[in-house]
Amino acid sequence: MKKESLLQLKFIATPFKYWWLYICFFVVVGFFLGLNNKLYFSYIEKEVSLFELMWPEVLDWSIWGFFCPFIIVLARKYPKNSSDWLSKVKFHVPMGIMISFLYSAIYACLRYAIGVVLEEEHMWSVSRNFMHRLYYFQVPFILYCSIVGITYAVSYYQQFKDEALKTAEIQQKLAQAELLVLKKQLHPHFLFNTLHAISALMHKDIDAADKMISRLSHLLRATLENTGVQEVTLKQEMEILKIYLEIEQIRFQDRLQVSIQVDPEIYDKKVPNLILQPIVENAIRYGVASFMKQGKITVAANQINGHIELKVSDNGKGMPSTQEDDIKEGIGLKNTRMRLRQLYGEKGKLILNNLGQNQGLEVKILIPV
Repeated sequence: MKKESLLQLKFIATPFKYWWLYICFFVVVGFFLGLNNKLYFSYIEKEVSLFELMWPEVLDWSIWGFFCPFIIVLARKYPKNSSDWLSKVKFHVPMGIMISFLYSAIYACLRYAIGVVLEEEHMWSVSRNFMHRLYYFQVPFILYCSIVGITYAVSYYQQFKDEALKTAEIQQKLAQAELLVLKKQLHPHFLFNTLHAISALMHKDIDAADKMISRLSHLLRATLENTGVQEVTLKQEMEILKIYLEIEQIRFQDRLQVSIQVDPEIYDKKVPNLILQPIVENAIRYGVASFMKQGKITVAANQINGHIELKVSDNGKGMPSTQEDDIKEGIGLKNTRMRLRQLYGEKGKLILNNLGQNQGLEVKILIPV
């Protein structure tokens, strides 16, 4: 992006490299002014050839095409204290006067020389051409100031674009760093809970604890493979979630019933890495572990109204309040909200809904496609 913004006005940044572009531009200006003169003389019914009216204008403006790269460099390089407008005025006013005199002298000499070659009948001398140009001294001076002004405007525009780009890059890096921190918070969180479950199971069922350790190694391998990756396909996310659920099913055995319903057509859609695991962990912790009845966890994924809709529901007690603002969220929900905000802005949403009195909680995640 940065390279593209600089390339847009490359002919201003390196004017001598594109000197031919300036000459061509001013030659075209001279051509149209000569054509305008021809139309004027035709209007007043005076016969003058197009070439006779055209070449003085082309010569006049071609000189400015030659001067233009030098003026741009003067405006960009001098004065060195570019933030002081008074120093700019002190520098460019006398410089504009000097270049206007130089332009008038060059034009007078070339105008006379070409007139000699073309054998013009009514030809002015060099001094008369020079004095005639000085009579309209304000025109070249204004043209010089215009080129300087345009150069400053373009330079300030480039500076503004570069600063805006740097600010955007810094914000992007900060967002990436924050996302990485948020994601890494999940690893010790669920790892601690799983190790705690294995420790408790070791005294009751060694075989089950061994299976949990095996599943945990698979889970760690899968998560470490995506370290630093903020988004994965829904298929990858569901594979990691299934390994985690296998660990929890070993832990709770018949007390945990899991149902996964995913639209196969959206398996290739991108979702935040490990976005479901903390939500399912909360559902198990508050919807299954706290009660003796059989817990039911349902995970669903569909595409609705331009969003990927991920839903995790349980049959626990639900929320203590129907107002989301009144809920004291733990690290899982806070982490999820912050990640969605960083990745998708206002389009990424986390919605909590009670399914009914003592009938469970539904957590809905909306991710823009």
